[in-house]
Amino acid sequence: MNESNRTLKQKAYHELKEYLVITLYLWLVFGLFVLYRSVLLSEHGFSFVAHGIALLNALALGKIILIARAFHFADYFTEKPLIYPTILKSGAFATVLGCFKVLEEAGVGWYRGKSFSESISEIGGGTFRTILALVAILAVLLIPFFAFTELRQILGADRLVRLFFTSRHHLDES
Repeated sequence: MNESNRTLKQKAYHELKEYLVITLYLWLVFGLFVLYRSVLLSEHGFSFVAHGIALLNALALGKIILIARAFHFADYFTEKPLIYPTILKSGAFATVLGCFKVLEEAGVGWYRGKSFSESISEIGGGTFRTILALVAILAVLLIPFFAFTELRQILGADRLVRLFFTSRHHLDES
């Protein structure tokens, strides 16, 4: 269905589905960060607080991604091979998410009466190098997400979902 022909309810439903997919992907990534950190620090047990914070971050950053996409953030190289927009969007959105993570930590620290440098020390010590490493890791982790979204734009959402979630035997018949 053409974008302009959809009702407000259909558009809202589509946006909600997009938001849920983005949020689930980010929650998976952030949850794995929490798990990895607990392994490195030899922590035992499941931390509901840490995974809850990962979910809250995924919800907030998922909305940021939706808003940035609505404003066509990083929509370049549309005529180039898919690797170009995929890598560009992964890097650009990782940078945006990294900046928002720094702002989030600074805001929480400010609320608790801490200075900016004390606040961002929660991000791996708060050095430029560790923040850059976080952004680089996020950029790599976002590559599959943006590769999928770029393919979906070319192949169509229904066809791409069918390719991933239908048996190959049934694909040959259609």
